Amino acid sequence: MRDAGEPMRFAIARAIGRWDDSRELALVAPAACVILEAVFLTRYISFLSPEYDPASVWLLVGCVAAILACVSLRRRYPLAATLAACACAAVSAHVDEGACTGVPLLVLMYGMVARRDHLKAAASVLAVIAAFWAPVYLAGNENLALVHLECVLAVVVAALVSRALWSRRRAVRELEEERAARERVARERDEAEARSRIAGELHDSVGHDLTAIIALSEGLMGTTGDEALDAAVASINNLARAGLSDTRRAVRQLSVLHGGASGASRSDLHVWDDALPVLEHARSAGLAVAFTETGSRSPDREQAELAFSVTREAVTNVLRHARGARRVTVAWDHAENGSCTVTVRDDGSPVEGVGDAGTGLARLSRRVEGTGGTLDVGPSPDGGWEVRAVIPRLDSATDTEEVDNV
Repeated sequence: MRDAGEPMRFAIARAIGRWDDSRELALVAPAACVILEAVFLTRYISFLSPEYDPASVWLLVGCVAAILACVSLRRRYPLAATLAACACAAVSAHVDEGACTGVPLLVLMYGMVARRDHLKAAASVLAVIAAFWAPVYLAGNENLALVHLECVLAVVVAALVSRALWSRRRAVRELEEERAARERVARERDEAEARSRIAGELHDSVGHDLTAIIALSEGLMGTTGDEALDAAVASINNLARAGLSDTRRAVRQLSVLHGGASGASRSDLHVWDDALPVLEHARSAGLAVAFTETGSRSPDREQAELAFSVTREAVTNVLRHARGARRVTVAWDHAENGSCTVTVRDDGSPVEGVGDAGTGLARLSRRVEGTGGTLDVGPSPDGGWEVRAVIPRLDSATDTEEVDNV
């Protein structure tokens, strides 16, 4: 439960921080000391007897001026200013204990105790006691000495409280900066994942559709017997190729290392049957496509999403890069432990120097490996090319509906 006095402590800590950071407020203490010392020094001189010693008065005035100068230098030379002021106070103490108020010494001591290390703080306290309290006590004025000692102790306590509040303020500020940094990193990570998800969907979905359009249009080119129609088909083919090139360039600009669909809602994820249109596109492009599935499908939507992505990317690569490919086999093997093995084989040969590993299979490999699975790409044992991915069970809180095989 939050302490009721905590807002007040925060307000005091913020006030102390504003006091420390403001140059204008830093002049308040020296100005107040000048006014106070001027009043008391004027009062002292006005009540001097006719037999006063002018040298003593000038000594007092010089010491008071030096003490006030030390107050103005307290931030630049804190310990030296405090010790010098205490020395001046001790020198002038024999003139009259009422001529110097001692307030500047208390201001200097407060700054040392509130902001400096323990050794310097202790040195400043001892110096102030020696210059502010000891002369009065040695002169036999015990009542005034007691008042001086109480003032010293009160200032020390106030300085310690101020230091505690200042430390708390600094700790709170560091905590807020750390929290802001974590939130910024999390926001940047979420934005990167969103960009990666958009890039992946753009590459997989639009790239597949454009590749299918290119394959279909190439199959129609020169077969219609109508020059106008052949020209239109050629134009469609050129536009699809240009669109595919632009899409791949945009994907490269959007792609980041954080791949995956982790940021998508469950309703946005693909289901197992979403891969069927991908296979139909390949059949329409002239490929013989065989699909087999063993075992029982998991209701895991995240696993289905990743299996769909691997299947679509592999089939798209066959259409795009496999030279002389006539046949594609796609197999989904569901194991009893909930994992799914996706295997896509073709009988073609990859075109040398052509590929999209930067945004296609390489990105999918990072996604699969990020889930604890594996993705292997290479020549198949019976010739051609093979993509094989083992995808573990990803979603423990899966839907309870029954999912039937195709």
